[in-house]
Amino acid sequence: MRVRWRPHPHCRHGPRRRRPRQRPRQRRCVDGQPCRRRRRGRRCAEARAVSLSQWPSEVPRIAARDAAGHKGTFGRVLIVGGCMQAPLVMVGGPALAALGALRSGCGLAELAMPASLLVAGLTIAPSAVGHAIELDECGLPTARALKALAERAAFADAVVCGPGLGAHAGSIVRSIMASARRLVLDADALNAFASDASVKPPSVVASEADLCTALRARAPGSTVLTPHVGEARRLARSCGLSETASAADLSRALGAVVVLKSHETSIADVAHAWSVRAGTSALATAGSGDVLAGVIAGLWAQATECSTFDLARQAVCLHGLASVQWSAAHGHAGLLAQDLASAIPAELERWRLGDARAMR
Repeated sequence: MRVRWRPHPHCRHGPRRRRPRQRPRQRRCVDGQPCRRRRRGRRCAEARAVSLSQWPSEVPRIAARDAAGHKGTFGRVLIVGGCMQAPLVMVGGPALAALGALRSGCGLAELAMPASLLVAGLTIAPSAVGHAIELDECGLPTARALKALAERAAFADAVVCGPGLGAHAGSIVRSIMASARRLVLDADALNAFASDASVKPPSVVASEADLCTALRARAPGSTVLTPHVGEARRLARSCGLSETASAADLSRALGAVVVLKSHETSIADVAHAWSVRAGTSALATAGSGDVLAGVIAGLWAQATECSTFDLARQAVCLHGLASVQWSAAHGHAGLLAQDLASAIPAELERWRLGDARAMR
């Protein structure tokens, strides 16, 4: 009789137990949603958060500067912002955006602010040209001021609207949207879209709904939105989306390029989505977002053949790399927005020189 050998249960050569098969971990895209483009277990391009240890290979390099150009060649940027609504006085935001635009290489920056604040704004950004916004007794822009702003916006190559604009920004945003060819909406201009029927009268909610309709009616690729996480939540509510809506969801709902600022910044248009670990924790300081809005507009005013989506990626990378270089010298705390703007030209030239060396 043949007996089959079986090891003792306590023997080190005991029976092998099959490990239960684990379900593969579900990959997620940059917006936190399940990745729908998995191929052979790898994440799709939308799901990959690119590091800024080097210039990302999928982002086009910034074009070389024309040696025979003049300030008109490199574009004109209009920045509209600033308000004085007691007890708040907001002057720095638009001035920092003007610095960001000038430091990124645009030829001329025009700073449009309430007349009582314009001198203070030009003190921060003395290289900008000032345009005074006339206000009425209620602190709102007059009809003549709105008409003048629309004319200046039509003349500019790119417009930044929103930094420090205050709670009553709707009329200015509507006027600018009707005339600007290339428009960056930031800060309070984004809050003008974010309606909450539970705390606002129906007339205000209807006005904000009209703003959303006007935004969707703009030409594709002519508008860039730069919300942080809180502003993105308010925008999502105004569009009927979940508060956790991604940059891609907001882009499809509003018909604009969306730059969702966070420790991993997401950039999306209606057809693409991309994420980058944008810089260091030194960027967590007041005014850094205003500088980014100015950099986007400054590069946009100079761009001729670059798509809006690629241009937004260039600006985010340049902004983040400037913070990396500053942190390498000073650490990860104490960065001022003015210092960030001052660090941009060296980083811009570094990558332009790298591009020129690669062409030799």
